[in-house]
Amino acid sequence: MTSTKIITIAKLVEYAFASPQRRASIIENALTPPVFILDTKYPEIEKAACHFLASHCSSDVRLVELDEQFKRQEVHTNHQEDRIFNAHDAIAHTREMKWPTEAELQLTPNLPKDFEIEGISVRVKPNVVAIQAKKGLKERSIGVVKPYYSRSFPLHSGTDAERGVLFATAIHWYVEQQLDHLGAADPGICFVGDVFSRRVHFGAPRFTQRRKQLTSIAQEIADRWEPIRLRKLSILEKVATRRS
Repeated sequence: MTSTKIITIAKLVEYAFASPQRRASIIENALTPPVFILDTKYPEIEKAACHFLASHCSSDVRLVELDEQFKRQEVHTNHQEDRIFNAHDAIAHTREMKWPTEAELQLTPNLPKDFEIEGISVRVKPNVVAIQAKKGLKERSIGVVKPYYSRSFPLHSGTDAERGVLFATAIHWYVEQQLDHLGAADPGICFVGDVFSRRVHFGAPRFTQRRKQLTSIAQEIADRWEPIRLRKLSILEKVATRRS
């Protein structure tokens, strides 16, 4: 269990809208990811989706191949069956939803994984960079595209898209911090695709208040991280003592 404070961008945004009990669970899971998170198929799908996006949605070969692989996998438990079903669904939605392709989308490996807010390393793990030339400007605009896969925490709730806007605004902040050498960060080409909801959310053009919100969230996580880590260690030590 590491004391390094790392949380995914998805969980940072979920934390902003979570109950106090769920907030504690988010930090606990960041310290020790549960098995059901580790065995998800979504990281494989996201990699294939990034190739799909970089082709401007014209080549879905990797997604189709991955779908066929999942069809051939043997299923022995209901848990495995659910994971495979969700994977097929995620692939279908990725292929069918309308992705913005006005900017040039490039598959760009070896980008910085994280950016920092108030001592918290926020893990973005981007692969697709959006590039757009602006008339009359020498410097090009830069963004990042991020597919998002979650049934339990959709970024669009009813008529409220604030979760998605906050997520995309965090992406814009990452671009500003980590990719400034590539061009000027543009919230209009920083977007997250909520695949299961089939909706795309863009960074807020006026982002000051949302960055303050993200800062406040990160500060709360940083303050609670060590007490929760020490509590978990104490529980583990007591369990080990009883077993011995």
